[in-house]
Amino acid sequence: MASHPHTEMSVNLDMLRALAVMAVFFSHIYRAHHDLGFDSLGSFGVILFFIHTSYVLMASLRRLEKTAMSDTSLTLAFWTRRIFRIYPLAILCVVLTAVFRIPVNPGDAYSWIGVKGFLSNLALIQNLTGCHDIQGPLWSLPIEMQMYAILPFAYFAIRGERRYRSLALWFFSVFSVLTLALLLPASAWDTQRFNLLILAPCFTSGIVAFDLVSHRRWVWKLPAWVWPIGIFTAIALYGPHGEASIPHRLFRAWVLSLLLGVLYANVKEGRPNWIHSVFHWIAERSYGIYLSHSIVLWIVFYKMDQLPLWVQIPALIAGATGIPALLYVTIEKPLIQVGIRIAKRILGSSD
Repeated sequence: MASHPHTEMSVNLDMLRALAVMAVFFSHIYRAHHDLGFDSLGSFGVILFFIHTSYVLMASLRRLEKTAMSDTSLTLAFWTRRIFRIYPLAILCVVLTAVFRIPVNPGDAYSWIGVKGFLSNLALIQNLTGCHDIQGPLWSLPIEMQMYAILPFAYFAIRGERRYRSLALWFFSVFSVLTLALLLPASAWDTQRFNLLILAPCFTSGIVAFDLVSHRRWVWKLPAWVWPIGIFTAIALYGPHGEASIPHRLFRAWVLSLLLGVLYANVKEGRPNWIHSVFHWIAERSYGIYLSHSIVLWIVFYKMDQLPLWVQIPALIAGATGIPALLYVTIEKPLIQVGIRIAKRILGSSD
């Protein structure tokens, strides 16, 4: 299996993740001041997250496999690392939202979602229980956690020397959605329970990228500057303005995800520079930015609405950067290391 320079420190991957969280952040800033905004920009930002996540985790599974005693230990180690990566900040967000009565979205009135809803959000299963999200950004986390449960088996399906099994996996995920769409009534798709299924092709696009990168046999690639152009072109083609939800632009989401995955595998790695340093900083703290930014916007634009703009803007910058930085140092990074240590013990164990 061919090696490749695209790693966790990849310039191209950092750019993708940073632009993803920036798309969500700026769409919500605009929405905080306008009735109609760039909600679709935020939705596509989440799709970019999905592409990035599935690619990076496929690469992570390949690295973990080198020291795994078995596929079982590999799967358990992978799940352990994801649990320690996702749950700590999510739980903190849910608890703080309930304690301080923070609304779901900036500008909304606070409403208690009930014990069942609170516990569902703590467990990140609110899409399965049919409960409301306690915080707007939390809608995507149950989908991610459920996809993490499947990713090891997707890795087992595509590993080896046979090329491009991932493309068959992508078409299968699309075919599954279309088949169910014919069998189920339209009203069934209004629930959150099918979000994982309808977004599976977006995750699978990252798997396609990983598969293509792993099996490349030629050296020629497109120049690195094509990559950011490709991302912004995909955003423009998806349509960043408007309130259309992902299901209303589903085919565009699927096709653009796949095209971005294929493009990623066919561009050269960008060179590190000061711009990459910024992207890397944002990418490394993107989870904290994603979970905290809605709360920061609520504080700055609604709790501090009587203060002048020259006070609000520095407060926004300080909150949007300082809080994620603090969360990364005090919660994310230490617990990521705990997950890594436990995973190493699991990898060394036999069935």
